[in-house]
Amino acid sequence: MKNLKKIIGILFCFLFGLTFFVGCSNSLEQNVSQCVSEYRQNFFFGQGKFFSASFTDGKREKEYIANGVKTDLTDFGVVVVRVNSGDIWKKYLLKINDESYEGELEVNPFDMTLVVDIQRRVNENDKIFLTINGEEVELKNLSSSWEIDCNKALNIFVEHNREKLNEYSKKDKFLGEIFIKIVADKNDISNIYYFVLCVNQDGNVIANLISVKNGEIVQKA
Repeated sequence: MKNLKKIIGILFCFLFGLTFFVGCSNSLEQNVSQCVSEYRQNFFFGQGKFFSASFTDGKREKEYIANGVKTDLTDFGVVVVRVNSGDIWKKYLLKINDESYEGELEVNPFDMTLVVDIQRRVNENDKIFLTINGEEVELKNLSSSWEIDCNKALNIFVEHNREKLNEYSKKDKFLGEIFIKIVADKNDISNIYYFVLCVNQDGNVIANLISVKNGEIVQKA
């Protein structure tokens, strides 16, 4: 009987310890997920004769500052255009199902792409067409076939960087903010990744490049 009680006591301690660690694990995921300052969800892409273009939507900070502190989020829907010649055409017409948006694109001085934010999100099955310089190009949803979505990418990031992230997790608060971006190889659109970036309040950063196909971490920082 004494041995039985001893075995039960050891088993109880083991289960209590397991529950404790699982609770800590879930607490870290929860703390980090509450500090996402940007995430990108759908990724549409199209290639025409004169230009190629992508449309990405999600939520991000209204006051977009990477300072380790999350603030209120707002919807975004960003069109990025690369022209196939030296010409720059700023006027655009974007159709999402039966809705139309038109105006002028802005030049991104960092890579000379043309961009505009229509400040709205879309559904994965929406039909999107972009017209520039008289050419209409359909943008098709590539992200609908990905194995990894932004939530899974965040989970992979947390699991891979658990030890570092735990240093910034205090009780029910995480001392940093998370950005989940989508990056694509401009020379090969089949190479697409999530760029998950953590900016901590002490200025330190943690970042991973994660494959949308299988969740493999292809670059660490």
